[in-house]
Amino acid sequence: MAKVKIEGLAELEKKLKRLPEVVERAAQAAIRGETDEAAEDLRRDAPVKEGDLRDSVQAEIEKGGLGGVAAVTARHAEFVVHGTSDTPANDFVTPVINDVRRRFPERFTDELNVELRRIGK
Repeated sequence: MAKVKIEGLAELEKKLKRLPEVVERAAQAAIRGETDEAAEDLRRDAPVKEGDLRDSVQAEIEKGGLGGVAAVTARHAEFVVHGTSDTPANDFVTPVINDVRRRFPERFTDELNVELRRIGK
């Protein structure tokens, strides 16, 4: 009967136990990066008359780092985005949302790979 000896199993088990924290760190980094980039995009794309709209963009990371919000907080933001009976809509927010949806999976994957390489050493 043939015998098989597996070496490094204990080390692999230790690394696998760290996987949840690794995934969480990667998610936090990806969320932080994406939230900051979304805020930058909103500032860049906001129409500027006096700068109030652009200057009202804020980025905030939720406690624990597993959520983030980039928001335009000026009182008149909704009127700019959706328009009024006198002013046409200038929706500069939806393209940023679409960019975030497109970018985030790759950003998370990149951050996860960084973290996995870190524990793989």
